[in-house]
Amino acid sequence: MTTQNKNLGCFLLCALLLLTISCSNQQDKKMGHYKKGLEYVTADNTKAAILEFRNAVQIDPKFADARYQLALAYLKTGDGKQAFKQFERAASLDPKNTDALLKSAEMYFLGKATKESRERIEKLLKIDPEFSQAYALLANIELSEQELNKAQDAINRALQIDPKQWRYYLIQSTILSALKDFDGAVKANLKAIDLDTNNISGHMALVGLYASWNKLDEAEKTLKNIISTFPDRPAPYVELAKFYINTGKNDAAEETIKEVINIKKDSADLLVVLGNLYHQSNKNDLAEEAYNQAFRKSDKPEDIKAILANFHFETGRYPQAQEEIDEVFKSNADQSLAQLVKAKLLLLAGKNTEALPIIDKIIKDFPKWGEAYYLKGQAHLNRGETLLSYNALDLARQYAPNDSKIRTLIAYHHFLKQDFPEAKQEAEQALRLQGNNFRAAIILGKSLLGMGETEKALQFFETMEQQAPTNLEILYNKALCQIASKQLIKATATLEKTLSINKDYSPALATLTAILIKQKSYSAGVARVRQQIEKSPDNPNLLLFLANLLKGDKNSQDEALDLFRKVQKLVPEAPEPYLLEAQLLVKLGKTADAINEYRLLLNKDPHFTAGHMALGVLLEENGDHQGAQESYKKALSIDPKFAPAANNLAWSLAQDDDADLGEALRLALLAKEQLPEDPLITDTLGMIHYKRGSFKLALTQFLFAVEKATDNPTLRYHLALALHSDGQHEKAKQELEKCLQINNDFPDRDNARKLLAEMG
Repeated sequence: MTTQNKNLGCFLLCALLLLTISCSNQQDKKMGHYKKGLEYVTADNTKAAILEFRNAVQIDPKFADARYQLALAYLKTGDGKQAFKQFERAASLDPKNTDALLKSAEMYFLGKATKESRERIEKLLKIDPEFSQAYALLANIELSEQELNKAQDAINRALQIDPKQWRYYLIQSTILSALKDFDGAVKANLKAIDLDTNNISGHMALVGLYASWNKLDEAEKTLKNIISTFPDRPAPYVELAKFYINTGKNDAAEETIKEVINIKKDSADLLVVLGNLYHQSNKNDLAEEAYNQAFRKSDKPEDIKAILANFHFETGRYPQAQEEIDEVFKSNADQSLAQLVKAKLLLLAGKNTEALPIIDKIIKDFPKWGEAYYLKGQAHLNRGETLLSYNALDLARQYAPNDSKIRTLIAYHHFLKQDFPEAKQEAEQALRLQGNNFRAAIILGKSLLGMGETEKALQFFETMEQQAPTNLEILYNKALCQIASKQLIKATATLEKTLSINKDYSPALATLTAILIKQKSYSAGVARVRQQIEKSPDNPNLLLFLANLLKGDKNSQDEALDLFRKVQKLVPEAPEPYLLEAQLLVKLGKTADAINEYRLLLNKDPHFTAGHMALGVLLEENGDHQGAQESYKKALSIDPKFAPAANNLAWSLAQDDDADLGEALRLALLAKEQLPEDPLITDTLGMIHYKRGSFKLALTQFLFAVEKATDNPTLRYHLALALHSDGQHEKAKQELEKCLQINNDFPDRDNARKLLAEMG
């Protein structure tokens, strides 16, 4: 061997020794972190344990035991996402770690990924065919998929392997209950209790079993027995209080909560429960007092502050709610309930687009929070995205089946689609959950009217009137029922009563005027409108209504023009007065003069948003679509959220031969967000959906528009188009007949007559 080769050999030997020493050091380090982590687990210092286990797997990413312990620690802190990730990795690194594999299967099951859960159960049973927990989980999977006989076989196998496991008897009880074997279910539940009498879960499961079979006396008796057995545990008191609330015994519920508060005097959580009970019973002063007491006793005061903010929002004290969430965010910017209240305040302000990312973040963090899905549904509905809204509400109902407001909004969806039986069913359920839910009651009454059950609907609204004699919507819908049953004198009296309560309620005036014109004369109707305007001279809805009446009278058309311009000044963000003025100017042959007038005005003040808007409408009516679009764009360059210009530009773009329907949809949604209740903006959105071939989406928007403006023939014609395209030909005919009866002079009259003739 040469000297050079000897030196190379020595070098390699030294390198090998260094590598061995380094590996040994790394091994010692990772085991040191691992053992330290286990010590922290024993000392119940979970956060410190997580740090140690993470250090261990950083040194050795294939350290299966450390990953398993890290998963358990994450699970203890409630971080299910990280726990699942580590259980999966631990199971793949150590296939014999059956507990890691089981935990992974359980978490897949909880996430409704039953296919993946089954795959892991199969692996478990290959490793250990006598693994009873795997059979118990399999039983739960079969139960969730309504495979009841398979579920029974699986749980019987688990019990055969381990007959002393009380949890398995609870699963068996649930399966037997689903198989309608009540006695067998009770027997299995009692067996679970016998095996572990000190475990409150078995006792509470028996309460749930009795309640599910409507054995309310047995449920109440069992809860009282649990309280006597576990007098220091707050859970059965709370459950008994909930039981009393659900059975309408709020006073008994209050006494039960007060009883446990006397036992657990320092419990902020119980004071919150009491506050919730008071709030539900409309004892809001007592509710606020209970929440404030909880705030003073809580070791997490920001959480109670968020509860107070939500309470103040629900009781209409919005500035106070805003102040309180601002305080919460100073100490905890991610507090979930405070974020939910923030989203509610944004929705209240019409800022749906800003609210949605906040709601989506809440749902990501808390995927089973029903109220978050409800707010998501509300935001999408406000934006005109009805399918997204309904999908969110369907999940809200799944996660919070006893929330009355969720059922109410679902009922409204069905009502908009004219699915009156479904609307009625959901509204009835909402009322069962909350007897004083007037919104649900009104939808129920309107659904009865839509189903042709006029007398029943009238009786319903009359009963409601006794409870709320000054509620405008109840009175107005009562009048509509009276009109449907041809009781015009009574309807007139009801409408007059409505206007005496609120002089600005324009739907009542419009309907009353229609009756007067039909019974007496056009002049009688106009006189009644003028009489109402004397009481409310600057109400834009009343002025617009009068202008609409006058524009058909040659002697009154100049006054109509003046009224349209007055309304534009009062509400520059509303699109309708611009359109109606332009149509009347065209009819009078004054379009060119008006265009020149606005151009001179805009030369003096190029930032006059409403001027660009008015000019755009005039150019549109004069056939200059390109010029109109430029005017709308100028208005939007000054005010990017100016709803009338966004709406009209969307409509104009949608009429082009090579229409950019994507941009038109964006603009229509922008306008809809600013003015979600405006029927013309809703109609524009519906027409863009229609042109995109989304007939069901279009149908919902047109129905919403017609509900807001029942006497607009153009809106009814568009509704008829959507119904016809959706295959609902009889309903389409009815709408065509209605729009032709309303007005002899509207732009689509000839098209409506032609379509009706084609349909026979």
